[in-house]
Amino acid sequence: MTSAVNPDRLAARLGDRLRATPGPWEVYAERARRYELHFNGTSIELARGPIIVEGYGIRLFRPKGKETGVGYQASTDLTDDGVRATIGDAEEVSRVSRFPAEDPHLPDPKTPSGGPELVDRALWSEPVRSLDDFASKLFASFEGRPGVVPSFGSAKATLAEISIANSLGLDAAFAHSIVETEIGVKSFGGPEGRPPGEYWVTGTSRRLEADRLPALVDDWARYATDARAAASPPTGQVPVILPPEVSEGFIPAVLGFKLGAVAALRELAIPAGTRVGGDDLTVRDDGTLDWAVGSAPIDDEGTPRVARPVVVDGRAEAPLSDVLHARALESTSTGNAARADRFTPSPAWGRFHHAPSPRLSTAVIPPGDGGSDAELIEQVEDGIWVQQIGWAQPDVITGRFGGEIRIGYRIRHGKLAEPVRGGVVGGAVIGAEGTPSLFSGLSARGSKSRLVSGLSTPTLVVETLSVSGEASPTPTASS
Repeated sequence: MTSAVNPDRLAARLGDRLRATPGPWEVYAERARRYELHFNGTSIELARGPIIVEGYGIRLFRPKGKETGVGYQASTDLTDDGVRATIGDAEEVSRVSRFPAEDPHLPDPKTPSGGPELVDRALWSEPVRSLDDFASKLFASFEGRPGVVPSFGSAKATLAEISIANSLGLDAAFAHSIVETEIGVKSFGGPEGRPPGEYWVTGTSRRLEADRLPALVDDWARYATDARAAASPPTGQVPVILPPEVSEGFIPAVLGFKLGAVAALRELAIPAGTRVGGDDLTVRDDGTLDWAVGSAPIDDEGTPRVARPVVVDGRAEAPLSDVLHARALESTSTGNAARADRFTPSPAWGRFHHAPSPRLSTAVIPPGDGGSDAELIEQVEDGIWVQQIGWAQPDVITGRFGGEIRIGYRIRHGKLAEPVRGGVVGGAVIGAEGTPSLFSGLSARGSKSRLVSGLSTPTLVVETLSVSGEASPTPTASS
């Protein structure tokens, strides 16, 4: 459990200095150590760390009739003068701000015991050695692969202690680890004279799993090699298969907004009760999953994280919310407050700079009865397996996404065929009832889910998505 690490309770100590400050108020504090390795080929170009950041944010709530003035200010100055200045700046902001809710209900002192697994203990206790071991195993995994090399990369580990206190007496803390990896894999050489191929790997997780590298490098090397011979994908409305790594690039961002309280307050959300998928589709937001990047025992206001449905039997549920938005919508917080830029992924550190707003923790799409990946492919007569999209660029306002196919494979007669790259694949993730979307067009879900950063999902088969390439899809017997 996360209790194996005893986190610093900085927020509670700062809260003691705010006892004379009128409430409601809250303090969010963070102490983070960061270690980085940067690679050039199979050599370590730069190693640095620990980079230590310790900071906090103070949020004040001031009544303004039916509205609330909300003031937030962040600082790294822990002196008495620094804290007083931060309070004063937050008061100034609260005087000029207005939020359409009154009397926000902050979490009470009751906090859950235990929580999900969030700490890579080996990394926490020996970060430099763990990163060195990761690099050694990464480089060793490329040995004996002529014509395939790592071109660049980095591994960054953040070890953070989070604490939260408020004017009601809340005193909560937990620790977590975040690992960010980026690796470029290049394929070159051979008599055919083709240009080099590249496969670019990025990921965010809670653990540094060096033992998985040999199998992963097998796949990366194949994709980089296949990219050299890849042709353009077909053009049109094409059946598409999406593995979890691809879906994670756009599904969580769109769901978090379109099924969230920020959108609901602005009348941009999918209303509760709207049909967005088939009767067999149920999706939940789960902040309690072990090792998920969005998991924690509490959210960033101190409300316990829970698992709750966002889609049930194909219909949207009530929106995800934090304290302020819940009050505006006359509901209660769902434990989805998070500190980050509203439309970008949560930062690994420096979260204290941001005031909280509602965000999805981890989207969970349960497995279906479609079977293995090979069995899913057999169900598609003519289509595309998309292995990687370059910058899927989800538009959370419209719910749409679109990006270049960096590498994929043509499906012909239920079998993977030649590699494809280039062109654009896209569509809507979720939409109003009766409008085409990924959710409404799901024809099969694989029988096994995988957790990839902010999404736990099986491989998904979508009846059609828009693909812009050069070739035309092969007519099927039913067309």
